[in-house]
Amino acid sequence: MPEYRPDETADLPDLTAILVVDAEKFSRHDDRQQDELARLIPEVLEDACHRCGLEELWEQRMFPDSTGDGYLIGFPPAFLTRLIDRYFDSLQKVLAEKADRLRARQMRLRMRLSVHLGPARVLDGVDSPVGTAMITTHRLVDAGPLRVLLDRSDPDATLLAVALSERVMTDVVTAGHTRRLKSSQFVECPLEIAGKAFKTTAFLHVPVVSGELLRTGLIGAFPQEPIAVQPSPGERRKAPRPGVVAGRDVDQSSHTTNVQGNQYRAGRNLTIGRDAR
Repeated sequence: MPEYRPDETADLPDLTAILVVDAEKFSRHDDRQQDELARLIPEVLEDACHRCGLEELWEQRMFPDSTGDGYLIGFPPAFLTRLIDRYFDSLQKVLAEKADRLRARQMRLRMRLSVHLGPARVLDGVDSPVGTAMITTHRLVDAGPLRVLLDRSDPDATLLAVALSERVMTDVVTAGHTRRLKSSQFVECPLEIAGKAFKTTAFLHVPVVSGELLRTGLIGAFPQEPIAVQPSPGERRKAPRPGVVAGRDVDQSSHTTNVQGNQYRAGRNLTIGRDAR
């Protein structure tokens, strides 16, 4: 192992786009079903790439790694525009095609997906890269708001929920590089994990809106009872459940956010409060 020298300046690692997926409620399946789903996840991801013309992205993927209930890849940032414009719809369609067969065997595959961009260091003897970019990507995919989007939608219709990091949103979507998906098709959602120095902003999207999401919208789907942001891999532990308290009254003319709780907050440039009962 090389000696650590705090006064030595190292080169910045290459900027890498990072994609992480997690399967919803993976642990509710038995061992045999989990084995099958773990093998199916990368097959579904690859199939979605081929169907939307992103074969080259899959061929150039870096540090591919199964997380058991999910999958991780890195790829050149140049693919981000095409991934955002094409991949989410393609993945939703592939998952929908698998749904009937899986359901007949008491199985289900719905996914949370996060995309981030940053320097990623790959160390000798370590399968996955390390660094802040990796931590952020994993925390985005584990975030409570992303889980809620699946919880409050039809499990037979909405099979994918997506979170883009603020950097991806700013550098790619808001900057005008995408053609099919615009910034108005994402919901801004600040995230905070209590007890950790972690605050960020996610931009949420679902390719197919269903269930309660049709009635309330993405922000309105957040329940009034508290829910917690999940810790990143390796940091999972029991935690109190303080969270956001969000009703359905949304004033888009306001530039304040009224929130209770310390886990995450929903919506900058929104005033979100309880309905008067």
